[in-house]
Amino acid sequence: MTASPGLQAEDRPDFERALHQALRTAEIREALGRSGSSGGTDIQRLRSQALVESEAIATAAAPEYAAYLRQRAAAAAAASTALGPSAAAVSAAPTASAVRAAPFTTAGGRGLLPALAVLTPALAGASAAAFLLLGGLLRLSGSQRETADALLTAGLTSATIAAVTLAAGMVCLVVTAVRHRSSPPDRQPRPHRRPHAHPHPHPHPHPHPHPPSGSQPPYAWRRDDAAVATARDAWLRALLHRGILPFLRERLKMSHTLSRTSQKSEKGST
Repeated sequence: MTASPGLQAEDRPDFERALHQALRTAEIREALGRSGSSGGTDIQRLRSQALVESEAIATAAAPEYAAYLRQRAAAAAAASTALGPSAAAVSAAPTASAVRAAPFTTAGGRGLLPALAVLTPALAGASAAAFLLLGGLLRLSGSQRETADALLTAGLTSATIAAVTLAAGMVCLVVTAVRHRSSPPDRQPRPHRRPHAHPHPHPHPHPHPHPPSGSQPPYAWRRDDAAVATARDAWLRALLHRGILPFLRERLKMSHTLSRTSQKSEKGST
């Protein structure tokens, strides 16, 4: 035989509510009145005794409680299974900032091209100016003609490089500007919400609200939720009628018997 499941911590508030309901029933109130102990102190005493014996009382509804736990675990497993793909899709979907930063982070060399496009013409132009100036001065002085010719040749070469790289940089800037202008904006237009009007003359209203996003499909979610609620109600009914109320009757009967015994002993002593 399998042992009955113990009362879990999250179900103790339900047990206390069922106990409170049992203490307020007409049967228990009348029994307290017949025994002459209908005050709040006696009710609190019964409540404390029932809470102490909660595990023993709960065993009276062990089959219903086991069915309720199974149904609740199955619903939780189904909900986690349904949440898994959606959570994975959300975590795998790139954000807008990541998409915008992708050209700079994934293609590491691509961020170097703009710097080269700016620095190369500037350095080549400065070198050309320096070479041409030195070569011209040496040619004017008439000394070291070979060095002057070499400097003038290097200056012309640097000037050519500066012109070519400057033109290439301008072309890249124009292409980039055209590409950004033709690309669609990041923000997508918000969908237009149409008024809640059914096109058919005889609409079929939905009897239940839709579950929150990321949960199971509507019908499966409502079916599991209703099954858990049904199993919980069955457990609470069994707990009330087979566990708590019989326990309270027995304690009231014992209290009434002890009261009568004490009264008889007092009469006999007098």
